[in-house]
Amino acid sequence: MKTKKFISIILIIITSTMVINSNLSAQETEHNETAEIQKVLKEFKKGYIDRDTSYAQEWCNEIFFDNVEILGTYSINSGNSEWFTGIDQAVRTFQFDWIGWGDLNPDIENANIGIDNNLAWVSFSATVTRSPENSRGRTADESFGNMLKNFAKQSETDNKKTNKLKLMEVAYYSNLVLYQYEQGEEYVWPLRITGVLQKKNGEWKFRQMHFSHPNRGFPNVRL
Repeated sequence: MKTKKFISIILIIITSTMVINSNLSAQETEHNETAEIQKVLKEFKKGYIDRDTSYAQEWCNEIFFDNVEILGTYSINSGNSEWFTGIDQAVRTFQFDWIGWGDLNPDIENANIGIDNNLAWVSFSATVTRSPENSRGRTADESFGNMLKNFAKQSETDNKKTNKLKLMEVAYYSNLVLYQYEQGEEYVWPLRITGVLQKKNGEWKFRQMHFSHPNRGFPNVRL
């Protein structure tokens, strides 16, 4: 009886050790994969810091698949300029961002990362800063003049809206711009970035990436 009890105890210890080792191995694997995904996120951030348009093609090839899907902040329907599939359009879009958009600062250090075999999903916050000082924004006077030109052009070409609705639109956007510039010419807005990655041939790359702004009250776009 003592011998059988001793053998049972040994078997329990061996089994427990195997389970613990298996769990530790799985945790180590996930930790390693997370570190590899963090490298991809760091490369993404580096692209927006360097803003080297001549490097955009190589940069995209390094972190995106050829058939990557990108959804920008202006995307409404699939197929428009900011909701597309394909590396070539991605290159052009990121080049445009680096030339004319604000300074993007993604908080990749606090990114949420989930992994399931060869698929992963990430989400992280970011900020975009535009100001005349960083050459990513207009002065208040420049914005006022630009709005007046746009209003005049739209008033002549937009035949779907009544004159009353056009006037209300002028009042709406004028108040919005005046309110924002009253708080300063530097504009910092929050951004959310999510993405899906796949590991193929030993490398993690993005299959999809989505940029979005938080919104309160009525959505800015109405169908």
